[in-house]
Order: sequence, then structure tokens, then C-alpha cells
Amino acid sequence: MKGFKQLLLLLTISTTLTACNSSSTLPPPERLPGSWMISSIQDNPVITNSKATLVFTEENKLSGSASCNNISSSYSSQNNTLKIAPIATTRKMCAPTLMKQEATLLQSLSKVKRFQLQNGELSLFDQQGSLQLKAKRI
Repeated sequence: MKGFKQLLLLLTISTTLTACNSSSTLPPPERLPGSWMISSIQDNPVITNSKATLVFTEENKLSGSASCNNISSSYSSQNNTLKIAPIATTRKMCAPTLMKQEATLLQSLSKVKRFQLQNGELSLFDQQGSLQLKAKRI
């Protein structure tokens, strides 16, 4: 009986040590900096091949394409809040449908106050919690 107790104690200790030693590797948390292809604006899909993109840098710069024109700005974020400074754009003319999408994108982007990252997808929300833009990491 004494040998059985020692064996049981040894088995318990080795199981505990094995469990403590096994490290489950968690994926790194998703981060805002990077390049994003906009997939929808106010729940409407973007025009195919319109190349609406956002690029957030580590240095808090924001650039990209609003569908036709290039954009440039700066941003600050803390936790899931996002503040985007006034946006500068180039002044090219494009097809009317692209210009309309661009105007809606810029209007939506100016309303953004919060973001959410999940499975490589970026969702941007206004103050009331309404979804303004959705984008996928590229």
C-alpha cells in the first residue's frame, strides 16, 4: 500500500509539472498599424477594383486612396478609440460613381471615433456606434 501511495504521489507531481511546463502559444494581439483594403462603406460594398485603402503607420500617420484621390492625415488611438485629424486629398477627377463613393468614404472617415479588430478585419464606428467602414488587412 505504501508503494502505491508513493507511485500515486509521483504520478500527481509529474502530471502537475508537465501541465505547468506546457506553454500554449497565444497569437499576438491584432494591431491597427498596417495596410487595409476597404470592403464596405456604411454597410454598402465598395465598387469592384476601386482600390479604396487605408494605411496606418506606427508613427500615427494615415494615408491611402479614397477611391480616386490619395489621402493624408494623422491619427491617435488609445485602446479602441480613434481620432483622425482633418484629411488632405489630391484633387483628381474620376468617374462619377467613384467620386460619389469617395465622398461617402471621406464623410464616413471623418465620423470615426472607435475601431475594432477581429480576424484580420477592421471595423470603424462613429460616436453612436454605427458602422462606418469595414476593411481587410492586406
